[in-house]
Amino acid sequence: MNSTKVGPRTVVTLIIVGVLLIVGGFLISQATPLIFPVEASAEARQIDQLFRIALLIGGAIFLLVQGLLAYSVWRFRARAGDLSDGPNIHGNTTLEIVWTAIPAVIVVVLTVLSYSVWTSIQSVKPDEQAVEVQGARFNWAFTYSTPDPRDSSKTLSFKSTELHTYIGRPVRLEMRTQDVIHSFWVPAMRIKQDVIPGRVTEYRFTPVEAAGETYPARYPIQCAELCGAEHGNMIAWVVVHQTEDDYTAWFNQEVDKVLNPPADPVVRGEGILASQVYPCHTCHVLNTETLQWAGNVGPALNGVGDRAAGPRSTATGLSAADYLYQSIHEPNAYLAPGFGPLMPQLNIPECETRSIVAYLCTLTSSGQPACTVELPPECGAGAPPEATPEATAEGTPESSFDPSAPPSGEGASNPTPEATAPAADVTAEATAAP
Repeated sequence: MNSTKVGPRTVVTLIIVGVLLIVGGFLISQATPLIFPVEASAEARQIDQLFRIALLIGGAIFLLVQGLLAYSVWRFRARAGDLSDGPNIHGNTTLEIVWTAIPAVIVVVLTVLSYSVWTSIQSVKPDEQAVEVQGARFNWAFTYSTPDPRDSSKTLSFKSTELHTYIGRPVRLEMRTQDVIHSFWVPAMRIKQDVIPGRVTEYRFTPVEAAGETYPARYPIQCAELCGAEHGNMIAWVVVHQTEDDYTAWFNQEVDKVLNPPADPVVRGEGILASQVYPCHTCHVLNTETLQWAGNVGPALNGVGDRAAGPRSTATGLSAADYLYQSIHEPNAYLAPGFGPLMPQLNIPECETRSIVAYLCTLTSSGQPACTVELPPECGAGAPPEATPEATAEGTPESSFDPSAPPSGEGASNPTPEATAPAADVTAEATAAP
């Protein structure tokens, strides 16, 4: 009669196999740096450690299953001349309990560890740097705020196409989208968070010094949610400075640009568009000495001043400046022929809007501006910060222009924006249409 007792030799064999499986799983888990980007945040280190634990367990199970499979193929192979049936083996209750209980325990352990990491990376940190993130087809923009040095009761804000911070400073991102769903993904920081219309989503991370990095270090930001034709080009950068002083130097330089903008509205408007803080460049075509845009979903902007003063003015009953202004704040008020209502409400501040209109007016075949725009005193250098107009499809923001003038002709029968492009810019409406 066969004995069911486990002998010393079997116990030793099981121990050796168990140790080998754990060592094998550990070696597999150490391959994480080979497949992951550099760990550039404290959260990345926690997430990667959790991944290594899961990979160790998964690697050990993989080696066990594959090892048993290889052993069974060799040990129980059919011998030459053996034509008999295999043995009739019934279930083993003990074995079934074991291979059910062990995975259950593993799942519970991983669940507890995962929850612990999640609560840790989402917890509020002291002295967080709050940065607003806006996604729009096909562009990321970051808004920074600080007390206004001219009036401490007010806040000064500026936009950048890069997310700047420094090592050791906790960052809290407040993310919004101006059109469709986007997904904010920074592989080096292990950030991946959907940005959903009508909601504000948050994510936190703390940059850390990464081995082998040269500072300031730059890490790519990508959109991980298919959002349109230029989705693959929706890329920005996280810039991590090594010290707070380095970051402050950059920050003060950006504040100085807000405090001392160019006096000429045309120069100011060109600079705003060149900065790419608004997604105009992702949708429109524009070829000048300083701006080279190759968008493929919105109207071309070359010659938009001529069109604004000619066929667009005739179709809408607005002056060239009024038409361009309306195209920025009410992109669905008139549509350029051949384009649909894809441009979002960008809510560009009043002084910036006027400056952009002034620049667009200069885009004519003759080089002579089709219209001129004068900035009010509150838009001058050293002026207090301006408010962002609450532009909606139903209402027009306050302005010295008169975009509320009744449309006529083509505009009356086709109420949509000329700049129908998805991430269009203020000039989206002033687009190149026949």
